[in-house]
Amino acid sequence: MPRLRKTGLRDAEAISPAMVTMLGLSLAILFVPLVIIILLSFNTSPYGTLPFIGTLQWYVALFTDSGLLGPTWLSLELSFLVAVSAAVFGTMSAVWLDRRASRLGGMIFRVALLSAITVPWLILGLAMLLVMNAIGIGRSLFAIYLGLLATTLPYVVFIVSARLHTLDPDLDHAARSLGAGALTTFLRISAPLILPAVLSGTLISFMISFNNFLIQYFLAPFGVQTLPLKIYTLIRVGYLPDLNALATLIVVVTCIIILLLHRLGLRNAGLPGGSAL
Repeated sequence: MPRLRKTGLRDAEAISPAMVTMLGLSLAILFVPLVIIILLSFNTSPYGTLPFIGTLQWYVALFTDSGLLGPTWLSLELSFLVAVSAAVFGTMSAVWLDRRASRLGGMIFRVALLSAITVPWLILGLAMLLVMNAIGIGRSLFAIYLGLLATTLPYVVFIVSARLHTLDPDLDHAARSLGAGALTTFLRISAPLILPAVLSGTLISFMISFNNFLIQYFLAPFGVQTLPLKIYTLIRVGYLPDLNALATLIVVVTCIIILLLHRLGLRNAGLPGGSAL
């Protein structure tokens, strides 16, 4: 046994440099482009050439002469609406799956949700366009809303379902035995316990809706541009570094939100570091 343990330790030590190298390369591929975009947003040259001369003119242009704010606000509003809807309908579906659905009905519903995750968005976007045209909705903002809701709903359902599955059923039984109704029991017992899962699913839904280019590309009406569609158009015809400035602001806001959610999670879990906020 001691020999096996020593061998295992030696294997781990032999693998660790390679793992560290792969991890470093992965992080570099992920973060180096972000650093370059942030640096270019402060460079005077519109073409990203040297020498590097610091400036804030592209941030001023973003809020004055840029055409990016309109698509950005449209994407934010649409993504927020989709995320809230996914949280509500996803939580309701998860509760139904966990407590009301039959075995056959639950299996069919889970397979349908999994298909929305596993089928490529390119195929889903084309199929949704055909369906929207067939039922008379066509390409519209409402079609984008339905398409994004269909692609984000499964994430909320599976995340909340996993949390509901871990809850102690005796908590609900105790509340019902004390005279609480089904709705009161859910709101006062189950809802606070699954709230972190609901928030996680809502955040994932917002991120997917905000970034989902393919669904928006197929379902957007003519003349309406969300931020992904606007960026796609600018990349084809050329863009100024005000786009880099917008990307930098999005990265900063995203990091702040992640930090706040992380601290909130630590505080709710009673772990060290949560009380610093």
